[in-house]
Amino acid sequence: MEDLDKWLGMNKDNKDPEVKFSRLILGAGKIDSSDLQDPNYDFSVFVDRIYSGGSSNSVEEIEKAYIQLLEKGTEYSLFCGQDIFNFLDTYKFKFDMVFADRVAEHMFFDSGQIGRFLDACNQITYPDGNLCLIVPDLDKIIEKYIKIKEVTYSSPTELNSLVLLLNTEMQNTVTDCHGSCWSRSLAKYYIENEGGTWIIDSIENLPMFKGRDIYMRIICSKPKLEPEKIKD
Repeated sequence: MEDLDKWLGMNKDNKDPEVKFSRLILGAGKIDSSDLQDPNYDFSVFVDRIYSGGSSNSVEEIEKAYIQLLEKGTEYSLFCGQDIFNFLDTYKFKFDMVFADRVAEHMFFDSGQIGRFLDACNQITYPDGNLCLIVPDLDKIIEKYIKIKEVTYSSPTELNSLVLLLNTEMQNTVTDCHGSCWSRSLAKYYIENEGGTWIIDSIENLPMFKGRDIYMRIICSKPKLEPEKIKD
């Protein structure tokens, strides 16, 4: 692929000035129409092995589309129904932003998956790239659990809804189980000790996200590289 080799040589580490922004959205199995209509991004790629939309693009097809963007300015929103790690390990270009939408809690701490995931996100972003993680907040989940013991519910439906939330956010399904717990303090531990390639800019609780009030958003950037000292 001569075109790919040419653009990799010119664009692998330095952002092309003609491109506004490119984003990678991980864990986008269910995509809202609003996700597709962001004028801040020329190039959007949605990756999830359980993507439930229509046609799915291969990594090679997405790379070709990015070259089309660089050469002709053609904007794209593309979908890839592959394993997240497979995409992160094989895609050859870089993004300005990675959004991990309820993905990190599926990474297992004891096997080193969290560190591998953070490092892979670092490798696939530009030096000034950013990472946005949305994860369930363990502190909020604990509050919900305590509420079960302290509150008298007016109907079985209300109680059942809360029990369902606790089970899905703590365990999820057998085929897509959760592997790690996240809170503000745990997020700091994971990102500072497991990855080492990101620094946390902000952590905020989301009042409501996807119909639930237990999520938090973590925004990360890369450490600024100090310029090399010129030897006399």
